[in-house]
Amino acid sequence: MTAPVTTGTGAEPEPGPPAEYESAEYESAEYEWDDYPEPQRRRVGALGIITMIIGGLAVAAGLYVVATHGFKQKTELTYHVAAVFNLRSGDCFNSAQNGLDATVQPCSSPHDAEVFATFPLAESSWPGIDAVQAQAQTGCTGQATAYPSLDLTQESIYPDEVAWRAGVRTVICDFRSVNGPITGSILQSQAP
Repeated sequence: MTAPVTTGTGAEPEPGPPAEYESAEYESAEYEWDDYPEPQRRRVGALGIITMIIGGLAVAAGLYVVATHGFKQKTELTYHVAAVFNLRSGDCFNSAQNGLDATVQPCSSPHDAEVFATFPLAESSWPGIDAVQAQAQTGCTGQATAYPSLDLTQESIYPDEVAWRAGVRTVICDFRSVNGPITGSILQSQAP
């Protein structure tokens, strides 16, 4: 069994005006469908599209910054002068493996080294590690000639580029024993 089919007679009424035109102004007059004014449509131009894209990118960039960096305060790094650069001539000390940490000891107790001289390098821009090392070794060797009868190794401690930029220009010259800790003052034993 099939459902009855209805067909139009061609005499269906035309649709009425849009709801926005059903007002007192339009009720009093007889209008044909083509007589109604076209509704106003807003179109977004190229400038509007570009503005929306830029706005979207700005919001995305802001969210990225907050997500990756948050609201953390910036950390400021400051250079602290290594303890070894505070040593003075006659100081006996033990040094750490990094060579920059030094603990001053009484010379009467066993210690790693004794400072026999310190001197400043010329103030200038960073000359490079090779130049600083050469100046330090030459200066310490010249100072060590005052102690001719010692069977010790001589070492020079000098600033690297980071220390140099922080204003450190001091070279530390020390004597060390190859046979283990030193007990007593080397400088006092060599005094005239």
